[in-house]
Amino acid sequence: MIHFRFFLLISGLLLVPACALVKPGVNPDAEQESIRKLSSEMAAAVARRDLEASAAFLAPQAVIQRESSPAITGAVAIRAMFEEIFDSPYMDYVWETETVELAATGDLAYEIASFNVVFEGRDGRMGVPGKATIIWRKSGDQWKAVVMNYSMDVPGAPWLQ
Repeated sequence: MIHFRFFLLISGLLLVPACALVKPGVNPDAEQESIRKLSSEMAAAVARRDLEASAAFLAPQAVIQRESSPAITGAVAIRAMFEEIFDSPYMDYVWETETVELAATGDLAYEIASFNVVFEGRDGRMGVPGKATIIWRKSGDQWKAVVMNYSMDVPGAPWLQ
């Protein structure tokens, strides 16, 4: 009987954290799907070189970290970064969200993604793969990217030269 009570106690203690993983009222699946949708919309804005739409997904004091460059902070600097990217000769931009994880509070999440930037090269079109991590924060009912870190998998990517 003592072993059974001990088993119930341990089982109960293990279940409490599992039930308390996410704040009451937060729907993790819906929030993750919202972020996936926003991320897809942001990628589409970048693909069509839409400066206003691309910048709108980031918080005003967002920080972007990329290879071979100091951190880019704030709306003005982020807009300049997008202008630089949009001036590069890429033909296509394909983004794939691999993971979205939501914090227990329901107002922070991170996304891990991969992307491929297609350029016209000497030998025709070439894809340059890359990866990204984005931290999203929810304020009210709106998610904004607050930190973005991305890098190309190939050294000397065309828009970094």
